[in-house]
Amino acid sequence: MFVKKIPVSLFLCMVLLATACTGKSTQSSNGTDQNSGGGKSGKVESLKNTYWVSSEEDDDFERTVELIFKDDGSFHCRSITPNGIYEPFYMHVEADSYTWIQNSDTVELEFSREKPHKKEIFYAQILDKGNKMTCPDMFELSDEELTFVKQDGLPKFTSIEEDSEKLVGEWELISVGGDSPSRIITDEDTPFESSINIYMKDEKMYADYHIVRWKDFGKNDIKQIGISFDNEPITPSSTNEFWCAAFDEPIIPEGLTREDKLNVKFTLVGDNRLLLMEEDPEYEDYSPTELVYLRKGSKEYENRENYFYSNVVTVSDINELVKNLQSNTRIILKEGTYNFSDIQTDKDIQYEYEEASAGSLMYVSHIILEAEDGAEVNILTNSATSNVLEFIAGSDITLKGLTVGHNVEKGDCTGNVLSFNACSGVKIDDCKLFGCGTYGIAAYASSNLEVVNSDIYECTYGLVDFNDVNNVLFKNSILRDSEGLAQFSIYTCTDVSFKDCQITNNKSEYFNDTFIDNKYSDNVVFKNCAFKDNIYKVRNNDGVTFTDCTFDDHEGE
Repeated sequence: MFVKKIPVSLFLCMVLLATACTGKSTQSSNGTDQNSGGGKSGKVESLKNTYWVSSEEDDDFERTVELIFKDDGSFHCRSITPNGIYEPFYMHVEADSYTWIQNSDTVELEFSREKPHKKEIFYAQILDKGNKMTCPDMFELSDEELTFVKQDGLPKFTSIEEDSEKLVGEWELISVGGDSPSRIITDEDTPFESSINIYMKDEKMYADYHIVRWKDFGKNDIKQIGISFDNEPITPSSTNEFWCAAFDEPIIPEGLTREDKLNVKFTLVGDNRLLLMEEDPEYEDYSPTELVYLRKGSKEYENRENYFYSNVVTVSDINELVKNLQSNTRIILKEGTYNFSDIQTDKDIQYEYEEASAGSLMYVSHIILEAEDGAEVNILTNSATSNVLEFIAGSDITLKGLTVGHNVEKGDCTGNVLSFNACSGVKIDDCKLFGCGTYGIAAYASSNLEVVNSDIYECTYGLVDFNDVNNVLFKNSILRDSEGLAQFSIYTCTDVSFKDCQITNNKSEYFNDTFIDNKYSDNVVFKNCAFKDNIYKVRNNDGVTFTDCTFDDHEGE
């Protein structure tokens, strides 16, 4: 643990240096320079133009701290913390200037601020014949000393002069705030999408900008908007901490009743990734969503299908499946039956995956469960009280080509087939969801749920149960052969659409006998759907719209 010291006089500073004391000090005046930055003294070589790295890693924390000593007496310092599949988190000690002074094997690192006027000095000790260096943690994240190791050569820093022209090219959106744009439904019931074409004309840089945003946020198709540059990062924690670019003027989203004005900023990370933010100056307290684009034609773009998935595995039994139920994983299931009730009771497996024995996954994001091409895959449970698959606080979840249901007698179930609680960005594609589950799909406090080319059937209570759910789209799906309560239970939801669906041979016979029970919801729409041989006393209550639908039901029975 290092204690702050107040340098009172030149004599005290000299004592500290002479005794090679490592510590940190704070002063509110200019103080006295002792040497010019980087001078060679004694047997230790000068630190001019050297690069040092300190690495920390344990079970709960990982980061890298970098120090670069420049020949003009300044230095560059940053802390880098990994952030999963997202951009690393960069941190800097806030200061207006960074200077270093070397005295033999001791180095002063001075962080100076103008307003308020303040200097903060850390003392580093050079060891191992100039190959290692220890210093207190200038970021104050740890009480332990940082140990730096000298590196060969210097890292290359990006600059406007050298790298801004690398922006030229065609870029396509791959990530919206860490979520897949294909999981976000827009006003047009299509996925969130965006592209940028950046080019030079008459020695100035321009962009063509296309974007279709979230519901109620509009879209833009802008041609030849000018681009300017700034020697500031797009955010304080940006990977590119040296510069960013911006459109010369704000843009106004189309298709809205209000007039928003958005400032568009972006920056280059590496050669093939572009980060963009649309800032509304009316909402300065809110951080804009980070959009990530990949350069078309790059290796990263060619592998964009796996952008969110650092792990791609093929499994053949339930234990392999459970072992790999984790974030950023694409799981390909070979043909067969995967029954959660058949999980091994081995101590290690039970301890690590006890929640998954009931098909429950908490805080899992960016996961795909898909059947191998042409394979018939069944995911089951023998537990009548459990949801077959349950996702809690997850995002970017895809189920594809699966048959999912309860392996119990019909009428005995109190669990759903699929359940989503506080989830976002769910896609169910080419799946069969069967009872006796209470509902085929139950979702609560969730958003952006898409069901396409799927079949829900033989459920005990109803087909779907939605509570506080926004942006739901069913398309080209069949909902059939279920009976019990309201077949569509929709409570305090917004933007729920069923398009080109077949709804056949279902029955609502208990309680109020309402087939589509909608309460306190907005924009519940059935479009081009075929209703046939359904039995109910009341088709729907208020707030449900039918467009180009056909009805051949038994209403009032």
